Amino acid sequence: MRLLRSQTALLVPALLLATACQGGEPEEPKEEPEPSPVAAADLEKVEPPEDPEELADLVLERMKKALSVEVTMSVVPEEEEGEASIEDVTVSMLLTDPPTAKMTVVDNSEERPSTAHIIVADKTMYTTLEEEALLPDKDWMRLTQEEIDSAEEEIGPFAEVFRVMLTETNKSLEQASGRAGLDVVRYGELEGDPESGESEDGGPLTVYSGTTPTRDLADAGHADFKAAADAGLDEVSWEFSVTDRGLPEEFSVEMATPDGEKARSTVHYSKWGSDIEISAPAEDNVGTIMESLDA
Repeated sequence: MRLLRSQTALLVPALLLATACQGGEPEEPKEEPEPSPVAAADLEKVEPPEDPEELADLVLERMKKALSVEVTMSVVPEEEEGEASIEDVTVSMLLTDPPTAKMTVVDNSEERPSTAHIIVADKTMYTTLEEEALLPDKDWMRLTQEEIDSAEEEIGPFAEVFRVMLTETNKSLEQASGRAGLDVVRYGELEGDPESGESEDGGPLTVYSGTTPTRDLADAGHADFKAAADAGLDEVSWEFSVTDRGLPEEFSVEMATPDGEKARSTVHYSKWGSDIEISAPAEDNVGTIMESLDA
């Protein structure tokens, strides 16, 4: 063993010297290529499992492979059938880490609906409002937690407003990316056998129904379900439809609104693996929180 170590010690410098004599620089490690979307039709067909945890793992793996998706989300009060949605969100998304997305959020909770357009790229949020300008001479405002914290003294109570905007955007991303919904399935129990259906593209669809304790979801870090548990909702009922490619088509679940009212949240997925281009707005068209105070 000692002889082998001595030979190795002599061999390594010799190899390094030979490389130097060849006049070549050591090659830098090549960067991994960016993953590309994979169309749903190009994914192998699968038989979705009946175990909730296995189902959640399979769908998560398939979502990561497809990479891109169009998502619509709505929240409707459960008590009044046919009631308009409290909030409508549309998202084009790349399920990278961190995710990249562009979204439109329509808030219908007030007498006058408001519409916000949001881009999330490189962990940074950019937003613009349709109804009023956030900045005097730029279309977009940049919003990060660090900028909110550093400007808190100057912006006063507006700091909390901006924090809410950032928090709600992150919640929407969590919903759109499937993380929250898949945890609902993962920690849940099925009610009856899965049913068969037909997907939007005419293929087979498996529809699951189940319930999940809200405290389990709260313990997993989902603030919305902690609010539901605190509002007296011990468990949530849900429905989850999955295509024969292992991709989700729709997920709906009981929720509790900030006022403690029961509502049903529905997330609909389409255009898996389609080409989506998302980038941050041009730098000269982006302003800061401090600049927004002059608007």
